[in-house]
Amino acid sequence: MAGLLRIWRAFVTIVVGIAVTGTWGCGPTEAELGARPEEIRTTTADLAPTGFEEVAVLTGLTQPTVVRFAPDGKVFVAQKDGRIFVYDSIDDTSATLFADLRPQVYNFWDRGLLGLAIDPAYPFVPFVYVLYTLDTSSLGGPIPAWNDTCPTPPGATDDGCVAFGRLARLEDRGSSDATTASEQVLLQGFGQQYPSHSIGALNFGPDGALYVSAGEGASFNFADWGQDGSPVNPLNDPPGGAMAPPSARGGALRSQSLRRPSGEPVLLNGSILRVDKNTGAALPDNPLPGHADVNARRIVANGLRNPFRFTIHPTTGELWIGDVDWAT
Repeated sequence: MAGLLRIWRAFVTIVVGIAVTGTWGCGPTEAELGARPEEIRTTTADLAPTGFEEVAVLTGLTQPTVVRFAPDGKVFVAQKDGRIFVYDSIDDTSATLFADLRPQVYNFWDRGLLGLAIDPAYPFVPFVYVLYTLDTSSLGGPIPAWNDTCPTPPGATDDGCVAFGRLARLEDRGSSDATTASEQVLLQGFGQQYPSHSIGALNFGPDGALYVSAGEGASFNFADWGQDGSPVNPLNDPPGGAMAPPSARGGALRSQSLRRPSGEPVLLNGSILRVDKNTGAALPDNPLPGHADVNARRIVANGLRNPFRFTIHPTTGELWIGDVDWAT
C-alpha cells in the first residue's frame, strides 16, 4: 500500500492501513522466517467489516508512518524518510511540505521518522513534535554517518550499525518554505545497535504531558545481552568488554537499566517517557522525581522490548502499549 493512505469511516484504521507495509516495527521479515500463514499477510482491503466503506483520502505518499489531525482541521502526515506534509483538511488533495528532515533521519529498515505529535493548543501554540532515528554513529559525531545504509561489514543484522534517537520540536512559522520549520532538539539518546527496536511513537496525554516510546535497540534474531558487535559491545554497556551472563547488562537488558547498580547511567531504551513539551525534562509529578539520574526521572514505564505504538485513554490517562513480541 505504499503511496496510498486508505481510511474506513472509523478513522482509527488509518494507521493500521499504513503499518502493514514495509518491515518497520516488526521482528524478522517474511523472508527471514519463511512463509507466514495467509491470514498474517492479509491487507486491510480484505479486512473491512460489513457495514464499513473503504475510501482513499490521501494519495501520492511514500511510506507514511504517522497521521495526526490538528485542532484546526489540518492533517499532518510524516513519511519514514523524514519529510512531513500538511493538508488543509481531509478533503485537501494538494499537500504542502512542512519540514524536510531527511539529512538527519536514518531511514533504514525499521529506523526513520516514526513519531509525530501536534501541540494540543495548535495553531495558537505552533509546535509539532517529532521522534526519529538520528543518522549518526555517536552522539556529537558526524550527521549523516550511514546515509540510510548499513554496509557489510558490520552488517545490519550481523554486528549492527549503531545509531541513536532524537526527540525534537518544530515551529510552524506559517510559510510554504519547509526550511522555516525550525528544529529545537529536546532529547537525544536511545542508543541502538540493530535496525529494529528503534524509537517509537509520540502522544499528548489529557494531562498535557508529552509521552515518548522507544525500543531497547537489541537484536530480534537472538537473545541479545550485548555480546555481539564489531567492536564487541559498541554501545559500551556495563560491565564493558566481552559480555556474558550473569553480569552482562547490554542488549535487551538496556530496558532494565533502572535496576542497574547505583552510579551506572539509566538509559531511555525500552521505556515510555513522560516529559515537558518545552524542554524534554521530566515532569515533577512523574513516579521518580527525586532520582539522582535525570533519565530515570523521565521514565513512567520500562522493561519493554519494542513499544512501537501506544495510545492514551482520553479520560482515564491509561497507557495502552503495543509491544512487539518475539517471532511467534
